[in-house]
Amino acid sequence: MTLGESRCARSGRAALLHGIYALVEPERREPIAYVRALLAGGIRLVQVRAKRGIAHDRLAAIVDLVHAAGGVTIVNDDVAAAALADGVHLGQEDLALHDLAAVRHCLGDRIIGISCGTPAEARACDPALVDYIGVGPLFATGSKSDAGLPIGINGARAVVTATPLPAAAIGGVDRARLTRARETGATMAAIVSALAGAADVAATARAMVAAWTA
Repeated sequence: MTLGESRCARSGRAALLHGIYALVEPERREPIAYVRALLAGGIRLVQVRAKRGIAHDRLAAIVDLVHAAGGVTIVNDDVAAAALADGVHLGQEDLALHDLAAVRHCLGDRIIGISCGTPAEARACDPALVDYIGVGPLFATGSKSDAGLPIGINGARAVVTATPLPAAAIGGVDRARLTRARETGATMAAIVSALAGAADVAATARAMVAAWTA
């Protein structure tokens, strides 16, 4: 693949960075059936956040399902596993362990997302290396014990506007708070518990997709 083709492929993936962004935690729900339900509800952006890791064959199965629906799969933290998917999402603590230029070289045209909680962290994200930022926590959240204190709507808006990169608002976002999340200027709303705890995942996903695009 030439450099131009690589840039084209990367921009094609990045064009999908909008809407509801579902985080899949295999420890909470069986991931294959869960991803099927998310896709049935219209979600096309998925992140696999496996705290204890995920077998490569299961990750490959998720990626195949999402690709068949025209979506993308991001892997949280694990750069090596991300080579099997469409990209990786890294936290600020991960940046101390990885050289971002080396990660870009390793992943080629795949997507790289970085968590940012301050405008300075957002400004530090080089668009040549980074494709989007995760902004938060927007509200209090119980899904990530080390998420930190909520930065609120105004705090998140300051982070979003500090960079030209698309942003995903994350942290305590549910159906009732989607409008508030959109007020930050984020192009994506990252959802964890509101989907993982739903009795009817597909219906909940469908309602969230409709609410975000309304």
